[in-house]
Amino acid sequence: MESITIKELEGVTPEYQDLLDKANRIDFSALAASNCLLPVGTDQEGVPLFLINAASLPSMDKMEEFLIYFIKTLEPVVVSNNYSLIYSHALLKPESTPDRNWLTNVYKILPRNFKKNLKTLYILHPSTWIKFLFMAMSPFLSEKVWNKVVYLDYIQEIPGVLDRNAILSKIPQETKDYDDKLLENPEITEKVVTSMDTLGKELLSVFGSSFNLFSSVDPSKWQSAFNGSNERSAYYDDK
Repeated sequence: MESITIKELEGVTPEYQDLLDKANRIDFSALAASNCLLPVGTDQEGVPLFLINAASLPSMDKMEEFLIYFIKTLEPVVVSNNYSLIYSHALLKPESTPDRNWLTNVYKILPRNFKKNLKTLYILHPSTWIKFLFMAMSPFLSEKVWNKVVYLDYIQEIPGVLDRNAILSKIPQETKDYDDKLLENPEITEKVVTSMDTLGKELLSVFGSSFNLFSSVDPSKWQSAFNGSNERSAYYDDK
C-alpha cells in the first residue's frame, strides 16, 4: 500500500509517524485474509465505505498491527475526501476488546483528517452499552459528531444509499446467523452479550475518567453528571 506525503495530513503526531515507520516491517497478509477491514463500495454520493468486522478482529497483542493496517488503508482517502465506516459490532471476542488506555491513545494519535472527514459511522448490531454511552455523552459531543452516528439493529436496516450487496458479501456468515436469531427473537436485542458489554464498559470508562463525571460504570450509581456541566470537550469535538 502506498503512503501519501505526510505533510498533507493535519495534526500528525510523533506516535502516528512511528506507526507508519513500523508499517514497512509488517506483513499484513494475515490481517487482509481475516477480512477484519474491507472496502465495500461507495454510497450514492460516491463516498467510500469501509467495513470493520468485530468478529474478525485480532487479539489485543495484535491490535497495534490492525491499527496500522487501518491507517495505511484509509490514509490515501482521508487526506482530501470524505469516507464512511460501518462497524459490525456483533460477536466481538473478549480477547479482542481494547482497554480504555488503548482507545484513548488511538483517538489522540489519529490526525484530524480521520475525524473531520468521517461522513457517517454506521454501527451494526450495537450493544445496549454503546447506545447508552453515546446518549450519556451527547452534552459533550458537537452536534456534527452526534449526527454522524447511525445505529442499525438488523442487517436489513442497512440503508439503500449504500451498496448493500457489497456489504452483505463481506459480512461473516456467523454475523448473518446472529442477525437471523435476532429477527426470530427480537427480545435478544435487549440483552447485552458479555463481550459487547465489556467493550461498552471500557468505552464508558474512557469518557468517564476523562471528564471525572462517573464514579461507576453502573448507570444507577452515577452522580448527577451533567449538573453545571455545559461545556463541550474540545477533545471529542471534532467535525
